Amino acid sequence: MLGALEKIGEPCQSPFNAGFLTHLYAIQTQNLVYVHSPGADSVSQPLSAIGIQPGSIITEFLIRTKTATFSETMAESADGIAFQTSLAFPMKGTAVELTNWIHKNRRRRYILLMRDTLGNCYMMGSYDNGARVSWNRQVTSQSLHQLAFNLVNWHPIQFLPSIDLEKIFPHREFDYSFDLSFS
Repeated sequence: MLGALEKIGEPCQSPFNAGFLTHLYAIQTQNLVYVHSPGADSVSQPLSAIGIQPGSIITEFLIRTKTATFSETMAESADGIAFQTSLAFPMKGTAVELTNWIHKNRRRRYILLMRDTLGNCYMMGSYDNGARVSWNRQVTSQSLHQLAFNLVNWHPIQFLPSIDLEKIFPHREFDYSFDLSFS
């Protein structure tokens, strides 16, 4: 054989590939100590790829089954290659706490840790380029909030071996007891 064979993907895709997110954590970039940048050949990171300041708050969004998705596109321009990522999910109810959280955090940027239905774990954002939050509320026959995080970056979303907070932050000098569970 004249070249090297590179195989990507599975010969038979999994019958269960719903593609939704099951877990989502947001950390303000101002609370980060470091975030590893991807290597030249890989966007896979070790568990130690992110460090936060002691006492940092990690916001956990309790998302309804089969509602949260993210998409990522790559585009090339005169400025180079950019990856645009969007993550969105709905929350039902009046959600006063969510509205207050949006008001308080609307101008902040975030690193997002997420897991999908297949168990893949991801890290979205970087130390100097975190995701921005956007929000839409509709009050008609029912109250509905649409929360989204958007990011444009020079590399795709990175893979992590786990988003288990006990593994990523083994010393647990932070508080992630505040959550947004309004659905």
